[in-house]
Amino acid sequence: MNSEYALAFSAYIGVLGLITFAFYYFKNNKPVDTTASFHDHAEQEFLLGNRSIGSLATAIAAHSSDMSIWLFTGLPGSVYLFGMQKAWLVVGLTIGMYLCWTYVAEKLRINTEKHASYTLSGYFEEHFQDKTGRIRLFSALFALLFSIFYISSGLVGLGITLESVFGMDYHYGILIGLAITILYTLIGGFASIAWCDLFQGLFMVFMIVLVPLYGYTFLENGINSITTIAQLKHISLSIIPATWSELISYLMLAVGWGLGYFGQPHILVNFMGIKDPSSIKQARTIGMIWQLFAICAVLAVGLIGIGMFPESLVNNELVFVAMVQKLFTPLFAGFILCAIIAAALTTIDTQVLVSATVVSQDLYKRFINPNASSRRTLFVSKLGIILVPTLSFLIAFSRSASVYTLVEYAWMGLGSAFGPVVLVALYSKRVTAKKALIGMVVGGSLAALWPLLNTGIPSMI
Repeated sequence: MNSEYALAFSAYIGVLGLITFAFYYFKNNKPVDTTASFHDHAEQEFLLGNRSIGSLATAIAAHSSDMSIWLFTGLPGSVYLFGMQKAWLVVGLTIGMYLCWTYVAEKLRINTEKHASYTLSGYFEEHFQDKTGRIRLFSALFALLFSIFYISSGLVGLGITLESVFGMDYHYGILIGLAITILYTLIGGFASIAWCDLFQGLFMVFMIVLVPLYGYTFLENGINSITTIAQLKHISLSIIPATWSELISYLMLAVGWGLGYFGQPHILVNFMGIKDPSSIKQARTIGMIWQLFAICAVLAVGLIGIGMFPESLVNNELVFVAMVQKLFTPLFAGFILCAIIAAALTTIDTQVLVSATVVSQDLYKRFINPNASSRRTLFVSKLGIILVPTLSFLIAFSRSASVYTLVEYAWMGLGSAFGPVVLVALYSKRVTAKKALIGMVVGGSLAALWPLLNTGIPSMI
């Protein structure tokens, strides 16, 4: 590994360690709510931060955990390779997240507290008054299935980044990334993740905006460099479709991804943990500003990459990496590229904790040991933090699928299984537990099997 890169990587991990241990010290030296037992309080604190996270941390954590490593790899890479047609996906994501903040966040925060629910599965069971436990069981299994694939996408991206940038073996890279995530998640739980994600989210957006702004000045003929190369390579720089079939295809892309927001547990859990439901609007404003800056900058990276690298890169998903290495000194480049690590960790950590909560609350406490103490379920949660990502590690180890493929599969699966059920739970009193279960099973099963059909249509449609 390049010594400058090694220094940057070590410094970044050191900062994360300082944040984690500072939080751990603060948590263990603040007064405990005497209305609850020590272990009950510890469980609430670990799994959902005792619903005490501020609007700034909630906003940045929600959006940074949403974007994942795909923000630095898959998205700029697809723009570099195919042009601005991928902006339709961005439009869908932006509208979808805004609608999720507006119509889901506040109601979900209020209702999950009312039912004392830590997970979507627990909320569904309480809301639909399902005495059989089937809706909780199936929702828990779907959540685990798709989250395991989602976590593996982050590990794949992390391994590729550490291999291509820092010269680290791919398999050692994913193992180190996994160990870091597990460690700071085990130490502090939900609140620790929120504060680490706040730092990492701000770091990410600063770096991803800096690179295209600086990179554009290195284009010999400015915008003409991009348009000339794009014409030679037949890359469209227009967001307007040339045919009706293209328009339909782009709309399906936007709608398919945008609708997925309503069913993403790793995003929705941030809404559940905010301190004051009335601050949701403020958090929405902060989060949407973050997302607009990040997405516009990423589109710019892809476009500038067309002009900067006229000879196609070996791996189009590494256009951001190639640009940083070309523009900056090794030490500064190392710090900037740590933003890719941040993008991976902000998604993986939340998904790991959400999955572990599903294991402890929805499977262990609900079906295996209903009389389990808070101390016991907290132990199972921490055990889940180790076991669930280990399964993801096995998928990532084979390196058989791209980051985009894994993210798409998991995103569409979670959106199809949970999105409709979340909406009817919040807005309809006519849907019964049986109907909700059928919708969830059909949606989740179709999404799980959809890639085998090779239709080219997003499963969310």
